[in-house]
This record gives sequence, C-alpha cells and structure tokens, in this order.
Amino acid sequence: MMDLTKLPAPAVVEELDFEALVTAHKQDLLQRYPAAANVLGLPSEPLVKQVEAFAYREMLLRDRINQAARANLLAFATGTDLDHKGAFYNLARMPGEADERYRSRIQLRIAALAGNGTAEQYRLLALSASLNVRDANVSSTTPGTIAVVLWLIDASQTQTTSAAVLAAMNAPNARPLGVAVKVVAGRPVALDVTATLWREASAPADIVTQIQARFITAIASYASLGRSVPLSWVTAQLQQPGIARVEFPIAGQPANNTVLAEDKYAVAGAINLNDGGVA
Repeated sequence: MMDLTKLPAPAVVEELDFEALVTAHKQDLLQRYPAAANVLGLPSEPLVKQVEAFAYREMLLRDRINQAARANLLAFATGTDLDHKGAFYNLARMPGEADERYRSRIQLRIAALAGNGTAEQYRLLALSASLNVRDANVSSTTPGTIAVVLWLIDASQTQTTSAAVLAAMNAPNARPLGVAVKVVAGRPVALDVTATLWREASAPADIVTQIQARFITAIASYASLGRSVPLSWVTAQLQQPGIARVEFPIAGQPANNTVLAEDKYAVAGAINLNDGGVA
C-alpha cells in the first residue's frame, strides 16, 4: 500500500509569500497611479497600510483555497472532510476511530475494489471488525485456505477480537465461496539489546537515559508484522548526536538480523544501555 507521507507536495497547494503579494499590489498600484511612487517607500504612509491590508486579506483567501484543495486529497483530508472521502467509497468511520487509521482503511477499500479475495480486502475486513486490530497480514500457503494474522493493541482481548474478525470474514459477500479463513493472533518477539554508549565531551550527562527512552519508542514505531530488525537499524537508533561510539559487549544481544515470520512482530525486551563515559 502506498505511503501517502512520501508523496511530493501537491502542485495545487500554493506557497504563500506575504511580501511578494505586497510587492505585486504596489506594482499594480503604480501602473494605475504612477504618482504614488513618491510615498510607497514610506512605511507610515496610509496608502502603504492599505496595500498591506489588501495583501493580507488576499493571503487569507489563498490560504483558504489551499485548505480546500488539501481537503480533497486523501493524504491531507482530516475530520469530516475525511469522512466524506470515505463516504465516496461507501466506507464509514468507526466510532472513535482516529484519522490515520481511517485513512488507511480508505486506502485498503480503494485497493479492494478489484473484488473479494484480495489481500487488501481481507486486511480491510480485519481492521473494520475491531479497533483493537492494529494491522493484519494475509497469506495463503495452502490452496483454498486464507490465514489472517492479527496484530492486536490489547492482547487480553484476543479471543473477543479474533471472533469478531472471523465473523466479519464469513459475512455474506465478504469472501469467495469455497475459501476457508483462519484467524490467528500475531506473536510478540522481545528484542533484547545490551550496549555501551560512549559520550562525546559536549554531550549532556543524561544522554544515555534519553536515548534509552527514545529507543523503546522507536521500536514500537518501527515494528510491524513480519518485519525483521537488523543490527544496522539498532545501531542507527543508538548512534545519536552526542554519542562517540556504540559497542555491543554481549554476542547476540541483538542478533545481526532478528528475522521475524509473518505472524510475529518486535517489541522492546531487556534494553540495557550502559554509559561508558566520555570517549
């Protein structure tokens, strides 16, 4: 599925420049009233204030046009504008559903228009069955059988959520006839990291503590079903500005590449970042 955040800036959205508008208004005024040239360079001149007021109001109008243009683009639409985008594809927002999640379901809905049986269709059904589903993987290793792996937000609701998803999969018009669907919950894999971080002399004394907190958050953001965690990624998260070097004293913590199957996802395990002092 396309990452909308990586699209180039839309050409329909204009870059606003107040000073450029003021200059354009002054030039237009001079064409209509050349005698104004004697006073347009005076900041306190009432005529200049009027020109600036016109330019400001024009900028507000152009900004409103920009907002309207963004509201028509799936990547930028929010709130009720996004609700109308979803309504176009006959997909309503779930109660309490955040914009980003709803936006992802709209993308899946568009991809699923090709017909039932696509991976996007099954992912859409899973995400639409419960807000507890963060994401889902779909595979078919056996002909005539679909396996849907759920990445759940609250693992304590596994049984209830799995039952809701399975019911959605078996609803009329949800899947092709003769195709069996199996729903399973994804399994977390703890990523254990033991590292020594050596500080640069200019780094704050608590930089290692700061990096540890950010690293745990980074793991949660990076993880997804079936996404492996290479050592290079871990090193990049620890080699932050102010850190001279990173060493991993215990072999295998982490591994050179923590390979995860499609039914597994990484979570922070034992994260031990030791301050080695100034390098």
